Amino acid sequence: MRKALVGVLLGIFAFLVAIFFGGAAGNVGAYIGVAAFMFVCQFLLSWGHVDAQRKDWPVMLALAAPLLVATFMMVLVERIETVLEQGPILLFACVGIYAGAVTASRMTRRRGGPLSPRTRQ
Repeated sequence: MRKALVGVLLGIFAFLVAIFFGGAAGNVGAYIGVAAFMFVCQFLLSWGHVDAQRKDWPVMLALAAPLLVATFMMVLVERIETVLEQGPILLFACVGIYAGAVTASRMTRRRGGPLSPRTRQ
C-alpha cells in the first residue's frame, strides 16, 4: 500500500519532468525524459523483488495512474491533433515502468536478493 501511494506521488511528479524536458527538447525530449524517470522510479520501487514484472502490478498501475487519467481527460477535451501529439507520453511511460520492473527483477536475481532462488540453496 505504501509503495502504491509513493507511486502515485511520483506519477504526479512526472508532469513536471515532462514540462521540463518538453520545454528544453520538444515532445520527443519529454517522451524520453518521462520514460527515463518512470524507469528509475519503478526500478527503485521494485528493487529486491525477483518477480517484480509479474507481481508488482498494483505499484506499476499506481505509478502510471496520473498520466492515464490525464491522457483520458485530454482525449475527452482536446482536439485530435493535440491528442496525437502529446498522447504517446503514456506509452513511453508504460514502457519505462515495465523496463524498470524487469531490470530490478533481473538484478535482484543476479545479486541473490532476499527473494532470490540463490538464497534458498
